[in-house]
Amino acid sequence: MSESSRALDAVQAERWLSAPRYRRYLAVANGDHALAMETYSWNSRVAAAGIVDVGHLEIAVRNAYDRELSLRFPDWSVDERSSLFRLEQGVQRARARQRRRNQVSLSRVADAKRGLSSAPTHAEVVAALTFGFWANLTVAERTPTLWNPMLHRAFPRGTARARVHDLVARVVKFRNRLAHNEPVFSTRTGLEDRLTEVQELFELIDPDACAYVAGTSTLDAAIASCPIPGLTSATGLR
Repeated sequence: MSESSRALDAVQAERWLSAPRYRRYLAVANGDHALAMETYSWNSRVAAAGIVDVGHLEIAVRNAYDRELSLRFPDWSVDERSSLFRLEQGVQRARARQRRRNQVSLSRVADAKRGLSSAPTHAEVVAALTFGFWANLTVAERTPTLWNPMLHRAFPRGTARARVHDLVARVVKFRNRLAHNEPVFSTRTGLEDRLTEVQELFELIDPDACAYVAGTSTLDAAIASCPIPGLTSATGLR
């Protein structure tokens, strides 16, 4: 083994990972340092495979939402005359909440444009928008302005806005945990539950793409290689 790939001792591992994170892995490994580090490496592989699959889902969500929004508001992300994020409806209090949401959306569109060319295309801006941007479009106060007239059409008839929003919000939170290589095991994260939510949302938004991604995913194989039996169940260790 080369010097660059030698094993770390406990002190080195704790300095690298931080004491709380290292001790989390040491706890599930029953104090076995080598097993703790093996589990950390496994977690990294699962997170990497998971972020790929969730990334595919994110693309499906943003493109489905954009299709529906663009039917009424073409090039809404680059058209300065677009009234998409000026839509308000209802009593004064409801309009005020919608107005605040619209300001958040406009701010995130502006953020997405930074780093792009001076005249970005609509497709470029849409691709640069964060998953959180799309999640913000299905909050309750936007039911009359975005969901009812447009976004519900991205889903099968009868799909409830609240269920969609809950799924998207949960998947966004899960994606962020994966991106930061947080532990995928615990009763708080419930890996099995989170993956079920990813699949449910994917099947709702684009069942064909969902089936394709399932056939190419490496996530199940990564999970199956867990060095500690039972660690990935929804009722696993904290």
